[in-house]
Amino acid sequence: MIKYILEIETLSDTLIGSGEGFGAVIDTDIVFDGVGIPYIPSKRVKGLLKDSAKKVIEMMKTFDSFHIENEDQLFGKPGMDNSAPFKLSDLYIEDYKNNYEWIEYFTNSDKFKTLFSRDSVTDYFTNVRKSTTIDENGIAKKHSLRTARVLSKGFKFFGDIEIQSDNKEFENLLTLACINLQAMGTKRNRGLGEIKTTLYKEKENLNETILKELEELCKV
Repeated sequence: MIKYILEIETLSDTLIGSGEGFGAVIDTDIVFDGVGIPYIPSKRVKGLLKDSAKKVIEMMKTFDSFHIENEDQLFGKPGMDNSAPFKLSDLYIEDYKNNYEWIEYFTNSDKFKTLFSRDSVTDYFTNVRKSTTIDENGIAKKHSLRTARVLSKGFKFFGDIEIQSDNKEFENLLTLACINLQAMGTKRNRGLGEIKTTLYKEKENLNETILKELEELCKV
């Protein structure tokens, strides 16, 4: 089993919808833990990485040294007899466990609870955006106002990846899929969802490593 760290940095505000709202105030919300820290569910990212890998395979067909023909070899597909080699955890902020414990302590403390609340923690990581639907005359449609909570830009989230076999081609495909994955969430064509995705193996930045290798291949 080979282990990696996946890092996603929000380069713009990003809407990773939970499929739920927040009372009468927020129509579309994101996902939080018990103390208000947002996180990125693994199922959102796995699907994006698989789609990105499919595009990478199409682009890499001209390289004789690249032999993976289908992204399902790494990510699996419904109905497979064996489980997929690829496993991904949910993605959390750096030093998540320590931050969670301190925030939980402060929010439950009589001394600090006036300074810390679940809502104040959430507000630190997010902001609220409003939008309306415009008709053919350029006028906002009635009752079309929608409010969405988005992850603010500039935050990094980390998840653990495990690949069951030591397969260099799987590693290369996953790394290239990460480099190629530059957007996530909804309203990506409206200025939201720009991200940077980086793969690490121990402390090695695999994005940088494979780009150097490709550069050398192109010189041949």
